[in-house]
Amino acid sequence: MTKQLKILHIEDNPADAGLIARELKQSGIDFTVKVVETKNDYSSALKNYNPDVILSDHSLPQFDSIEALSIYNENNFEIPFILITGSVSEEFAIRCIKEGADDYILKNNLVRLPSAIKQALKARRMEADKRRVNMELEATNKELNTFIYKAAHDLRGPLCSIMGLTKLAEMEGEKANFKDLIHKISESTLKLDAVLLSLIDVMSIKDTMPVLSKIDLRSLIDIVIKRLKYVEGYEDLKFKVSIENKKSFFSDESILNSVLYHILENGIKYRNLSQPGPYIDIWVLDVDAGVKIEIKDNGIGIDAGIKDRIFEMYFRGTEDSKGSGLGLYLVANGIKKLGGTVGVESKLNNGSVFTITLPTDLNMT
Repeated sequence: MTKQLKILHIEDNPADAGLIARELKQSGIDFTVKVVETKNDYSSALKNYNPDVILSDHSLPQFDSIEALSIYNENNFEIPFILITGSVSEEFAIRCIKEGADDYILKNNLVRLPSAIKQALKARRMEADKRRVNMELEATNKELNTFIYKAAHDLRGPLCSIMGLTKLAEMEGEKANFKDLIHKISESTLKLDAVLLSLIDVMSIKDTMPVLSKIDLRSLIDIVIKRLKYVEGYEDLKFKVSIENKKSFFSDESILNSVLYHILENGIKYRNLSQPGPYIDIWVLDVDAGVKIEIKDNGIGIDAGIKDRIFEMYFRGTEDSKGSGLGLYLVANGIKKLGGTVGVESKLNNGSVFTITLPTDLNMT
């Protein structure tokens, strides 16, 4: 163990406390210890000392190990609690284990204490890892269920439109509004294609490992901006790109392309139609952690009440949004995959600034 352990020791006998500290030192454990003997001192130390391990004598003048264990359980601590006592019955030991103690040690057999602490710490770490994995799995399953439901809904809409419009076109034949029906079919097809491309991006980012290559950010940003020319409103905006980074930059070009596309597309969609001279400024510079990309617009901005939710799957900021609700979700997951961070500062009717920080080489994170 390389970390210095913080041990909280409930003991009213200084001689016994000294023997236990000596045994731990002889075993090579690096630790600091806080000895308490009253209920109030114990409760205070739990909050302020932040121990890694609790060692408890069974019987003290003011309270005993069962009460100490009860207070420990009430606070939902996830650290080892080991009972150390002069004598204990088998029934009492079983009761302590059932109520949450990790182990019990007899004071005439302290040689077992160091290994008991190490084993308890290992078991607690394994339990914490298991809980974390289960929580992540539960969150993933919930996210997947939402993804499937919303994907089916979003795909069903334009498909129904296409089927209905096609039927009308068959009935109309060569009538005057036939051309208008074909145009509407084309619009629904493009909407369906956009949904499918978003779903493909989601699965690609989630299921593939990044493939690293040296990135020319100027070239990549130019490519992304050209991709955006078919987005409604593109021609209204002025793009300004400032590249000031000097470091070599290695990342996954496909994921980064998708991330930049969806942030810039968002800026186009939410441009402020009442604002003269709508723009998107992109600024790239070196920082200690790697490369920072700032994307600033003077669009409609984001209400403070929803800012913390914009990276959620299928979250739409306004009722007028016609997007899939996956764009910024893709951004958050893509940046995470690249080992970076993304944040946003925005005020309603006063534009937004997205800030991305990425390592210069994902292999070094």
